[in-house]
Amino acid sequence: MSLSRRIDWTAAMRDMRADRAKPTHGFLASRSLEAARLDRLAREAASAPLVIAGAYDRSAIMTAAIAQARAQRAKGSKAPWRQLIGTALRFTWARAKSARNTGAH
Repeated sequence: MSLSRRIDWTAAMRDMRADRAKPTHGFLASRSLEAARLDRLAREAASAPLVIAGAYDRSAIMTAAIAQARAQRAKGSKAPWRQLIGTALRFTWARAKSARNTGAH
């Protein structure tokens, strides 16, 4: 028995890649599933209360905005991320302000 071992890295990497799970569906189906998942996350984030006891829940607002921006990107928007998140934040803050004003009256 020799003191040094030789490893065939090419074969080892090929075997590791072969062990990975193969996707069971095509590219279009996986893209559709991802869009549906992001849409569900956006709806869940939008349903979370943005105002708690008269104070804005900034974490919930940011989570809702990010989920909405990701959903827009998954739907095929070509806008840059900066524009998507900016629009989503404006919309989400408007919803939060409306909820706060509605709760105050």
